[in-house]
Amino acid sequence: MALATHFIAIDVPLGNGDLVSTIEAALAQRGEPLRWAITQVDSTTQTATVEAVITTETPDQNP
Repeated sequence: MALATHFIAIDVPLGNGDLVSTIEAALAQRGEPLRWAITQVDSTTQTATVEAVITTETPDQNP
């Protein structure tokens, strides 16, 4: 298996307990986070935009 890196942005709801745990759980659904940051908070929709770099396993391309 090879690793691929991806830049993603997700919206996470605010006010559901521990924000860090909520972010980490949402990112874990998409891959292994290398780093992440909250880049925007929308008080109207009560969401935080999180930008992250994650890794995912991909099949080797060599036969």
